[in-house]
Amino acid sequence: MSGTFWEPQAELPEQRGPRKPVWAWAVTLLDLLIVAAVAPVVILVVVPFFVVFYVYLAQVLIWISPVLLAANAVLFVWAFRRKYAGMTALSILSVLFVLLAAVVLVLWGTPFTVFGLTF
Repeated sequence: MSGTFWEPQAELPEQRGPRKPVWAWAVTLLDLLIVAAVAPVVILVVVPFFVVFYVYLAQVLIWISPVLLAANAVLFVWAFRRKYAGMTALSILSVLFVLLAAVVLVLWGTPFTVFGLTF
């Protein structure tokens, strides 16, 4: 066997991509929390108690929906340009959960309350 693998090799410079900003991580963490809260409830919605919990969760999502939609729009544009597929998909999923929450509130007959203003 040759000693090729044992010879000292030149150090390769570290190739690091651009760092993700703190705001992108914050929005992504918020989106993951929304997914963690909504996904199990959607699965368990056949139990009446979970329907009430999901309506409450939908009210909370609609209450902060302007901030969620704006933050996810910015995250989507930023992540799409840098080809971060996971963050891009998560931002789309979060927007879809907000839309699903709006549909649930319309079907439930609950008024929309956004930042304390009832519509």
